[in-house]
Amino acid sequence: MKNITLFILALSANCVFAQKDTSSVVEDSLKFETVVQWGANPVESQGKTGTCWSFSTSSFLESELIRMKKGSHNLSEIFIARQVYVRKAENYVGRHGKAQFGEGSLGHDLLNAVDNYGIVPNEVFNGLKLNSEKHNHGELANILEAFLKAIVQNKGGELTPVWRDAYSGLLDVYLGAYPKEFTYQEKVYTPKSFAENLGIKKDNYVTICSYTHQPFYSKFILDIPDNWDNGSFYNVTLDELVSTTKKALNDGYTIEWDADVSNKGFNSKKGIALTPKEDEKPDFDLASEEMDVTQEIRQENYTVTDDHLMHIVGLAKDQNDKSYFIVKNSWGDERGQDNFKGHVLVSEAYFRMNTISVMLHKDAVSKGLKNKLSW
Repeated sequence: MKNITLFILALSANCVFAQKDTSSVVEDSLKFETVVQWGANPVESQGKTGTCWSFSTSSFLESELIRMKKGSHNLSEIFIARQVYVRKAENYVGRHGKAQFGEGSLGHDLLNAVDNYGIVPNEVFNGLKLNSEKHNHGELANILEAFLKAIVQNKGGELTPVWRDAYSGLLDVYLGAYPKEFTYQEKVYTPKSFAENLGIKKDNYVTICSYTHQPFYSKFILDIPDNWDNGSFYNVTLDELVSTTKKALNDGYTIEWDADVSNKGFNSKKGIALTPKEDEKPDFDLASEEMDVTQEIRQENYTVTDDHLMHIVGLAKDQNDKSYFIVKNSWGDERGQDNFKGHVLVSEAYFRMNTISVMLHKDAVSKGLKNKLSW
């Protein structure tokens, strides 16, 4: 997703660590072990696309299916992206071009698309029509936006009844036509009947955030650019956001995570994300002390951006029992720590500072918090 500044939020950390005694480097070198890690499909690459929201949320749903004992299924991220391109076009034209258009979206957009259009396995629709092994939507996204701008400018004097067909034709050429019916595991499905068979229901999931510009325990529309469909978020305290995420992971659930990864504390090559103290820079090789991130520090700064969604699949700890979230990324399986390739180990401080929101199953939320939210 595009790195667009939120009107609220947190502090980028970019400073210099005090020199350490080299004799302590070996014993202070970061070492990680898994605490809990739940079933998930192999890491994939979103390629040159802005569809991290679809890759992360599809991965999240795949883990949900494993958790619900529905089996292992490789869901098509690009089928959903194709349908969201359609929905975004309707929104853009309906608002006369005064709306966000591009590749970025949020996790709830995938759930809405599943509810409206269904979903298919990746083997039925992989979105790779140009004899390529990697996704690249650069040309497609530019063409779609140019087409819609021409429609909105309406130089012909009226909105033609066939613009939707022409737009869908572009998607068919670049990604593939909507599969009205298909056979999977010896059964015939439509996209809608396949979603129903899997038991994926958007009403089972909630999105939670933590900001002080709205009342805690209220539900509101978070004003970030990629929330183009005006999805609602539940607002809780920062401590509750962290504890809810940890509880869910300890109880066997995984989490879809929207976060800022544009700061120097996020290192996908090393597979580590840290928030160092003020006037220090992150050291991704050593066990270093981090900032104490409070609700006030997070809220009063202006640099956290909504730019990447990933899938939290477990918890880890280092040799000092410091906790990390195991986060499945969608940038391929070559980056990261040896035992966590394709993943990023995210410290609690980084999570506290840089989380936009989390999406999880309602059953993963504690009874006490449900009562506060009036569920």
